[in-house]
Amino acid sequence: MYLSRPVGFWDRLFRGAKSRRSLAMVLEPVPSRSCLATKRAFGRTILGGGDCSSVSKAQQWEMLQSNTRRFAATTNEDAVAHVALTTNGQKDCVVRDSSIWSKAARLQRALSEGGSAGRERTPKGALANTVSVLRCDARGHTPLELTASNVANSGFLFQSADGAMCYDGVRFRACSDEDRTLRWGVGVRFSRGRPETSLYKFYNASESCLVEIGDHVALGSCDAKGARGWGVTKGRLCRGGDCVKSGKCLARSAFDAAAKLFPCKQNIYEHLTLTLDSDGSDARVPPRPLFSVFARREMMFHLVRVTESRIKTPHTSHVIKNPST
Repeated sequence: MYLSRPVGFWDRLFRGAKSRRSLAMVLEPVPSRSCLATKRAFGRTILGGGDCSSVSKAQQWEMLQSNTRRFAATTNEDAVAHVALTTNGQKDCVVRDSSIWSKAARLQRALSEGGSAGRERTPKGALANTVSVLRCDARGHTPLELTASNVANSGFLFQSADGAMCYDGVRFRACSDEDRTLRWGVGVRFSRGRPETSLYKFYNASESCLVEIGDHVALGSCDAKGARGWGVTKGRLCRGGDCVKSGKCLARSAFDAAAKLFPCKQNIYEHLTLTLDSDGSDARVPPRPLFSVFARREMMFHLVRVTESRIKTPHTSHVIKNPST
């Protein structure tokens, strides 16, 4: 989720900042790693899950128009524009390590720079599928394509591993795209800069959220303490921990298909998949807004996809710093 936050008076006055932008992983169960953040490792700057409250590491992201486009396979489709993911006042860009440190990339630099680049050593931890944060003017960027998700328009389903049963907040029952009562939405509040995630019934007229009550769950007020802090990882829906060694995980009863909570460390859980229909048209009805936070912050749900092909060639794209759009 691409989140634009308003800034306070002193930040506007002394830093000239108008907004701060984060990329939040809203269903990450551990708040301290729920935002995309920069960190130092092996003598270089890399990416990972970090604390959303860190201004310098997690609140400086900006997406700029890239000069790279992917042209559609058919003539009836438009070319897809790409973006460069930048931070540090648009000075640093996200770059795939393979485009910098592959053998072909180092060889081409050696030919263009007189041989010195050919003897460069690949930094520790740099692999074909890892990324680094480097100076845009020196290393360019890896173009990214934003793929919009319809989760904000039609919600999603919690589907069991067998694909036949879905969780409705009380028990598991047969899945159906047309059954709007099975659909969930994600609500996010921020406490001291950190997100607190709630799961609410997407099409309910009442504001009903999934609430932990002892060792079972129920639908209740979204303001309840037990309604905040839900997360999903490795197919486990849990609250109050990392879903593996801590917290309580959701499991299905073998007798009546009701849902109960067990300590995650006992390794008892129901494997769930967040499922979307193709376009949400089968259940598209304007939902009732849940949290006023949505009106105060610009929140967009996107899937970020790397569009650079995995061939061992250097990447030389540069950022257009003043996009026309």
